[in-house]
Amino acid sequence: MELEQIIKITDGSLINDCNIQKKIKNIKIDSRNLQKNDLFIALLGKYDNGHNYVNDKLHCGAVIVDEDVYIKNIPLIKVNSTYNALIKLCQYYRKKFPIPLIAITGSTGKTTLKELIFNILSTKYKVLKNKENKNNILGIANTLFNLDTSYDMIVLEMGMNHFGELNDLSIMCQPNKAIITNIGSSHIGILGSRKNIFKAKLEIKSGLDGELIVNGDDKYLKKLKAFKCGKNCNNNLIAYNIHLYNNYLSFNIYTDQEYQVKFNIPSLSYINILLEAIKIGMDYNINMEDIINEIANFKSVNGRMNIINKNNYTIIDDCYNASYESIRCGLEYLKNIDNFKIIILGDILELGKYSKKYHKKINKLLNKVDNKLVITVGNYTKYIYGKHFNNNQDIISYLNNISLSNKYIYIKGSHGMNLSEIVNYLEDNN
Repeated sequence: MELEQIIKITDGSLINDCNIQKKIKNIKIDSRNLQKNDLFIALLGKYDNGHNYVNDKLHCGAVIVDEDVYIKNIPLIKVNSTYNALIKLCQYYRKKFPIPLIAITGSTGKTTLKELIFNILSTKYKVLKNKENKNNILGIANTLFNLDTSYDMIVLEMGMNHFGELNDLSIMCQPNKAIITNIGSSHIGILGSRKNIFKAKLEIKSGLDGELIVNGDDKYLKKLKAFKCGKNCNNNLIAYNIHLYNNYLSFNIYTDQEYQVKFNIPSLSYINILLEAIKIGMDYNINMEDIINEIANFKSVNGRMNIINKNNYTIIDDCYNASYESIRCGLEYLKNIDNFKIIILGDILELGKYSKKYHKKINKLLNKVDNKLVITVGNYTKYIYGKHFNNNQDIISYLNNISLSNKYIYIKGSHGMNLSEIVNYLEDNN
């Protein structure tokens, strides 16, 4: 990309006397891995400011800033907002590659659905995805800038916790298909209500040039004009003959003929995202047998219902993040396990004034799980009936002094509760 072109795209101005007759090879937002022909965009992040690293020792092809900094030896482009400049450059870069882009959002299930779709599409195509849960503008920008002509498709998980965020991501990425998994309580403390969460999720339509696919059983989403996946008879793709077994979920679908689908987590909460993954596979001409095989052999992502079998007990690592809805999903799974269960729950964060209400509601879910010990940690889990601890280390000390033999240990809480400390202990414990 020509530097003059970058200045035009970002509505920027060159503020030092440097040669702009050069080509930029890569666009980066991390100063630590810059190379000679890279463009560095200095962003103000949550914990750091990229402008702090703009100096004459910086090694790259050009820099975009929106603060008053000065360097001599590298072209320095001043814009009104480096955030907006990043969006414009991503949008421009995305348009250079007219390949299908699938965008996924929702309160829960985004990462699992992204990985399912990636696995299914990868049976036929080379697919680019955002790694782990790098689903904000920085993570998605970094993903898009890795795009080249070798890729056939893009699958992106998109997160948000405030109005306007999905609008920017959708305009930036121009998805050909968009999926909304559900409308839950995640970030309700910031957005104020589930109705507002619904409105914020609908922003994914802003840049959509194609089909919207939704959970047809969701209270809010079923009202939309969209392709609906679910269990109800008015959905476009329907699951029926549904069964829960000890180790898997089974249901049937009918497309050109009847198929049985099996998934290795026995929870009804996964039906909708499995149907959404099947829908995408069919839309892009993946053989149905390959779709079903990828679903049957799916391995959970770390921290998301990841089942770890030790010599004499089983860990269910579901601690990457938490919402009321995802806890309900996990506890539904536990209902089908006969062994004694140790349920370790940390706070659900970002609930604001709803914190007490949602934590108290968990008690009703727990009442449906037999043969259990409930352990809690945090400020709001005090509203959950169980054995409460002040910190994770106290829980580890307690677990170290009781028998774990033949038990299932389920661990769930918001990312900020750092419950992975308990998972790591249990994995290393012999």
